[in-house]
Amino acid sequence: MTRTNNTDLKDVWQTPPEILDMLHPIDVDPCAGEDTHIGRDANYDKSDDGLWKQWHGRVFVNPPFSQKRAWLQKVIEEQGNTDCIFVVTPDSTDTKSWWHSYIAEEADYIWFSRGRISYINPETGERAKNPTFGTAISVFGEPGARTIARLQREGQLLQTV
Repeated sequence: MTRTNNTDLKDVWQTPPEILDMLHPIDVDPCAGEDTHIGRDANYDKSDDGLWKQWHGRVFVNPPFSQKRAWLQKVIEEQGNTDCIFVVTPDSTDTKSWWHSYIAEEADYIWFSRGRISYINPETGERAKNPTFGTAISVFGEPGARTIARLQREGQLLQTV
């Protein structure tokens, strides 16, 4: 892959395995990288455009951060078709924005990491330096007792009302 600009690169950071291990099993990854295979049933990369596919089961969404609103809207639309959707985003609670409209109002749980997450640079396969933001995983639906226990061990899990 050839990087063309900073937005392109920030949109393709890969989730580190220790995060995925807390959430497995995953049935569908609608934002899959070209060489990633997180979902047991389906992995939609950019050419498949997961925004236009129907999702099912347990879904993992690490959206292109430049398109957070579109992906969060899709999450809201797909809740009735899925068991649980996990969405990785920056923990941007400090501004009235997409966070308040989609996550604070709609998510069943919100997980905050302890410390910053080192994502994988898809160009090199290596961990990048820590980002300038914290990470949250918003959970839409019921993740199950085992996943809840994993998330509680590895960060701060809040259940919304």
